[in-house]
Amino acid sequence: MTIGQSVKQGFHYARTCKSLWLFGFVVGIAASGNSSGGAGGGNGSDGDGFVGPLFGLFIADLPPLFFALIAAALIMALVALILRFISEGALIEGVVRARAGGRMTMGEGFRVGWAHWGVLLRIALLYFAAIVGGLVLLVVPCVLALRAFGTMGGVALGVPALLLAVPWLITLHLVQAFASRIAVIENRHAIDAIRKARLFLHGRIMHGLKLVVATLVGTIAFTLVGVAAVAPVALLVLALTPVIPLPSAIFIGGLVLVPVAFVVIAMMGTFRSSIWTIGYVTEVNA
Repeated sequence: MTIGQSVKQGFHYARTCKSLWLFGFVVGIAASGNSSGGAGGGNGSDGDGFVGPLFGLFIADLPPLFFALIAAALIMALVALILRFISEGALIEGVVRARAGGRMTMGEGFRVGWAHWGVLLRIALLYFAAIVGGLVLLVVPCVLALRAFGTMGGVALGVPALLLAVPWLITLHLVQAFASRIAVIENRHAIDAIRKARLFLHGRIMHGLKLVVATLVGTIAFTLVGVAAVAPVALLVLALTPVIPLPSAIFIGGLVLVPVAFVVIAMMGTFRSSIWTIGYVTEVNA
């Protein structure tokens, strides 16, 4: 299957499978919000007798509402995480059914997604652990060489490490994407799905790379569509500001923008998932 054929089929399912749009919206939001910041911690040899009590006093002065908000935020984050994998499972099964000429209702999507969210989460965690472990193995020797031999030593090991890291990360991404499809479509456990994904990928690296490019092309297309849809709304808000108050103009713009944004993000999420599902199913049935 060519890149153009993959993109065409992905657009077809993204446009016609409207019952999957809610799941596609969740996946689309998750895909656009994958960047996360890390928090660093520090310690001090002479701060144990001062920082600890000070932190205790700070915690003691916080109102109960603060802890309630923290607990609510953690619960919402957990629910969002589960909903993200429920949506991924629903999209995979929904596209498989649509390709076979059937359809899946939203209620069926939630039931299918609930049945598979656990295995999809485990695959994602194993994928994350493999990334972290691989990067640690590549970075630690570079740091040691930098400390021992200076800049030249760090560069001498850093360039080969970078050349190894890129194909390693791409391969992990392909294995994770195919393992998720195998787990849902063939009802396999996480380790079993990963093993089969590795076997499936043998001789199909180019096929996987084509799917990466197809996903990128479609994402760019949906982004351009989103910008084209938002621009007239922004111009409308600007045109209304001299006539009506700014909050009213923003409210009117939001009435138009929110449904448009939902549809674009939902179709983009459905498209991104369907590309990989189609890519796996067509190869298996070839």
